[in-house]
Amino acid sequence: MPTTDIGRRAMTAEPGCGPRGMRVGGRVAPLGVPGTAPHLSWSVPGGAEIDPDRGFRVSVAASRQAVESDRDLAWATTCARPWTVYAGPPLTSRDRRYWRVTATDRSGRPVGSATAAFEVGLTDPGDWSATWISAPVPTYRRESWDPCPYLRHEFDVDEVGTARVYASALGLYRLWLNGVELTADALYRPGWTDYRTRVYHQTFDCGAALRPGRNTLAAVLANGWYAGRLGLLREPGFYGDRPALLAQLEIDGRPVASTGAGWRAGHGALQATDLLRGESQDLRQEPPGWRLAGFDDAGWAPAEPFAGVTPPVEPQPHDPITTYQVHTGRLVHEHARGPAVFDFGQNLVGWTKLTTRCLPSVELIVRHGEILTPEQLVYRDNLRGAFQEDRFVVPDAGPHQLATSFAMHGFRYAEVWGLPSQLPHHNFTLLPDTSIEAVSVTGLPGPVGEFACSDEHLTRLAANVAWTIRDNFLEVATDCPQRDERLGWLGDAGAIAPTAAYHFDVSAFLAKFARDAADTQGPDGEIRNYAPAIPPSSMRPGAPGWSDGFIRLVHLLVQRYGDLPTAERLFASMVRFLDHVDRANPAGLRVNEVGADFGDWLSLPERDGLELHPGYAYTGAYSTTPTAIVDTAHSYRSFVQLAQIAAWLGRDREAARLADRAAEIRAAYRAAFPLATGGVEDATQAAYAQAVGYGLLTGAEAQEAADRLRAAIERVGHVTTGIHGVEHVLPVLCAHGHADFALELLLRRQMPSWLYMVDQGATTIWEKWDGIRPDGTLATAEMNSFNHCALGAVGRFLFEHVAGIDATETTWTGEITVRAAYSAALGWARAAYDSPAGPIGSSWRWAGDVVEHELRIPATAYATVRAPAGARLVAAGQGGVGGTELRLGPGRHTVAVHGLVAP
Repeated sequence: MPTTDIGRRAMTAEPGCGPRGMRVGGRVAPLGVPGTAPHLSWSVPGGAEIDPDRGFRVSVAASRQAVESDRDLAWATTCARPWTVYAGPPLTSRDRRYWRVTATDRSGRPVGSATAAFEVGLTDPGDWSATWISAPVPTYRRESWDPCPYLRHEFDVDEVGTARVYASALGLYRLWLNGVELTADALYRPGWTDYRTRVYHQTFDCGAALRPGRNTLAAVLANGWYAGRLGLLREPGFYGDRPALLAQLEIDGRPVASTGAGWRAGHGALQATDLLRGESQDLRQEPPGWRLAGFDDAGWAPAEPFAGVTPPVEPQPHDPITTYQVHTGRLVHEHARGPAVFDFGQNLVGWTKLTTRCLPSVELIVRHGEILTPEQLVYRDNLRGAFQEDRFVVPDAGPHQLATSFAMHGFRYAEVWGLPSQLPHHNFTLLPDTSIEAVSVTGLPGPVGEFACSDEHLTRLAANVAWTIRDNFLEVATDCPQRDERLGWLGDAGAIAPTAAYHFDVSAFLAKFARDAADTQGPDGEIRNYAPAIPPSSMRPGAPGWSDGFIRLVHLLVQRYGDLPTAERLFASMVRFLDHVDRANPAGLRVNEVGADFGDWLSLPERDGLELHPGYAYTGAYSTTPTAIVDTAHSYRSFVQLAQIAAWLGRDREAARLADRAAEIRAAYRAAFPLATGGVEDATQAAYAQAVGYGLLTGAEAQEAADRLRAAIERVGHVTTGIHGVEHVLPVLCAHGHADFALELLLRRQMPSWLYMVDQGATTIWEKWDGIRPDGTLATAEMNSFNHCALGAVGRFLFEHVAGIDATETTWTGEITVRAAYSAALGWARAAYDSPAGPIGSSWRWAGDVVEHELRIPATAYATVRAPAGARLVAAGQGGVGGTELRLGPGRHTVAVHGLVAP
């Protein structure tokens, strides 16, 4: 293929054009990181005139002055790519380190970053003077009346220096110092881990709230994941039966207030709260001033030492959940004798905040759900045991602002019962000064990618994918955020992760979640379906594709972010897992130790007579591809990926062993399943797409399978793939001469399709292709989420094939592959991606019978632009120089694409 190398285009230096976006373990200026050697990364702004061939110098010191003067450094290194792994003196509790990155511009002058910092949390059990405490358990408590413990402690301080609070809980906690909430930007802490293995602590800079003299630490506890309802379990309290608190305030490294003796325990407005069921508040019982010094707590009881088993406490490695946006509720309907119903315009995760006058004798009820019934009430059948219902009792007519403290709901709509009416004895009419908002939350940093095109529905689809990821990447990568499940299903996570990485920096989040997955490992090396593992998943091996999600996540962390520390930490667990798979399936075909064997879960039938998935008929779910085909493909992919991880880690012998085994599995697969020749009677779209997408079939065989994939789709008229086929279908078609057909499927508006969901008003991705049917009927309520990641794996196709940005290799090699589809069905398309290497941009539009393609390449990268078949590329300003492939250096470029079929 003729290739023209255009090289670097001149870039204008921008102010502050040195390295930026300094991250430690994927986090910006983190406070309280683990003491393990952190992954340090940065990027280079788009206008930076940096010479990438001279690499970077990283300096780390114990003081800002030292690092900025480049003297008395704790550690320094040079590296070629914009990331490295800290290899200086071991980090210990409370260590604070300052660091800078210096590059060299093309004139040979150094260009430095701003100074960044990170601080280590408490890494040694001996660092804790605090002990776990809880509150006395109320007599006759029940799920609907289980008052949240209120805990407080007053203490004196002579002088205020560098002040930190280290805190954790079994359950959830909110924490105040002198009435200032320390957890305002750290919600639902300490998060969810397997509490039998570890719990994370958070670190807060509390200097602004601390004062000389009398001070008060105050906390509220909730059951949360620890002692509340959890997943598919039918009763609360899986890990423990009541919450507990651990907190320690230090000044200049010296503890001055710790949980233990002297703390007082009481109760207040929070009568019950549960992540699934909802929250009940009686504001008449809230003790005024209890978070401040001088409050009379003589009527409170002494806090009790926690008698349960406590896990190891470690610093939190990922970003906390924070508020994201506030969404104004629009009144949908006033039911004459019922509730007011509101629409927030977005399916989200969070809570509602109601501002209203009240009827003090009436318990006000707020119910949440994703869609409305034909009667314009909130549809709740698909929530199963997650009631998502909040109740409020107030002391007077108000007005009051009513919001929950710990509830987490998945919803777009809310119905509110018990509001006062303008006419008390007639049909309900909302008071004009009553308003409601929804507060959405996120567990991820801000967006790093965006897609848009001339088709507003496709642009909306990309936004829906981003919202679905945001709503489900909360502590763990959940399947759904609304019903009584909300579990970290690894199969869904593995499918959506490559798409998620284009929308968000998921490095810290997935590093934490991958460790959760490793925690599920059983005695023979088996990995469970979801993490953390609870029954029934903890009772048998995970299904292929789900257990393999563990490998998928770690591979993505290394490939997209260079996260070698996570891969090194989890490598032995990954090897144990594949050894388990191999022992059970020595011939290579994966047919044993397959757990629930979900296959290509939630696929659609391609022929009559197929039964619902065995044992799961109540869900209405099919898995239409023979499971041995799907399962063995996952084995092959996992061995290939672990071989690549081993090579990245420098474990060459292990990499060779794993690659050899992958080749054996591939040979067994091709012998048993001759897909390319039509020798598999039950072959499905997913079978063809996965075989090519995972590289089991290559060359002429891949082309034949892709042709058969198209024929299979044309036979039924639509895509049928489920969770593990959907990510492959369109890319495989596009890469094998069927790009126009792939775009036709993407733009299809009839059910089943992605844009059918958009036409139905979806603002997130559905679990099922037929969640809402054209006649308005719904798929079975037993399993019908409208906020589910897996089918959103098409989002990767939007970035890589529609807009043309493929940055999967950029972190390691600097290479960006640009291979846009240039569909005549679209007038233009664009995507921006602030990659770990720097900002990448791609924007193309039709100009007559030519496509003008503008590209932005960061200083540490190059792009290889490949023309579609029959087309020719010409770079602007190069005197007509071009070909079927161009290699572009850093900077901004315009490429004309000739020879296409114009719209």
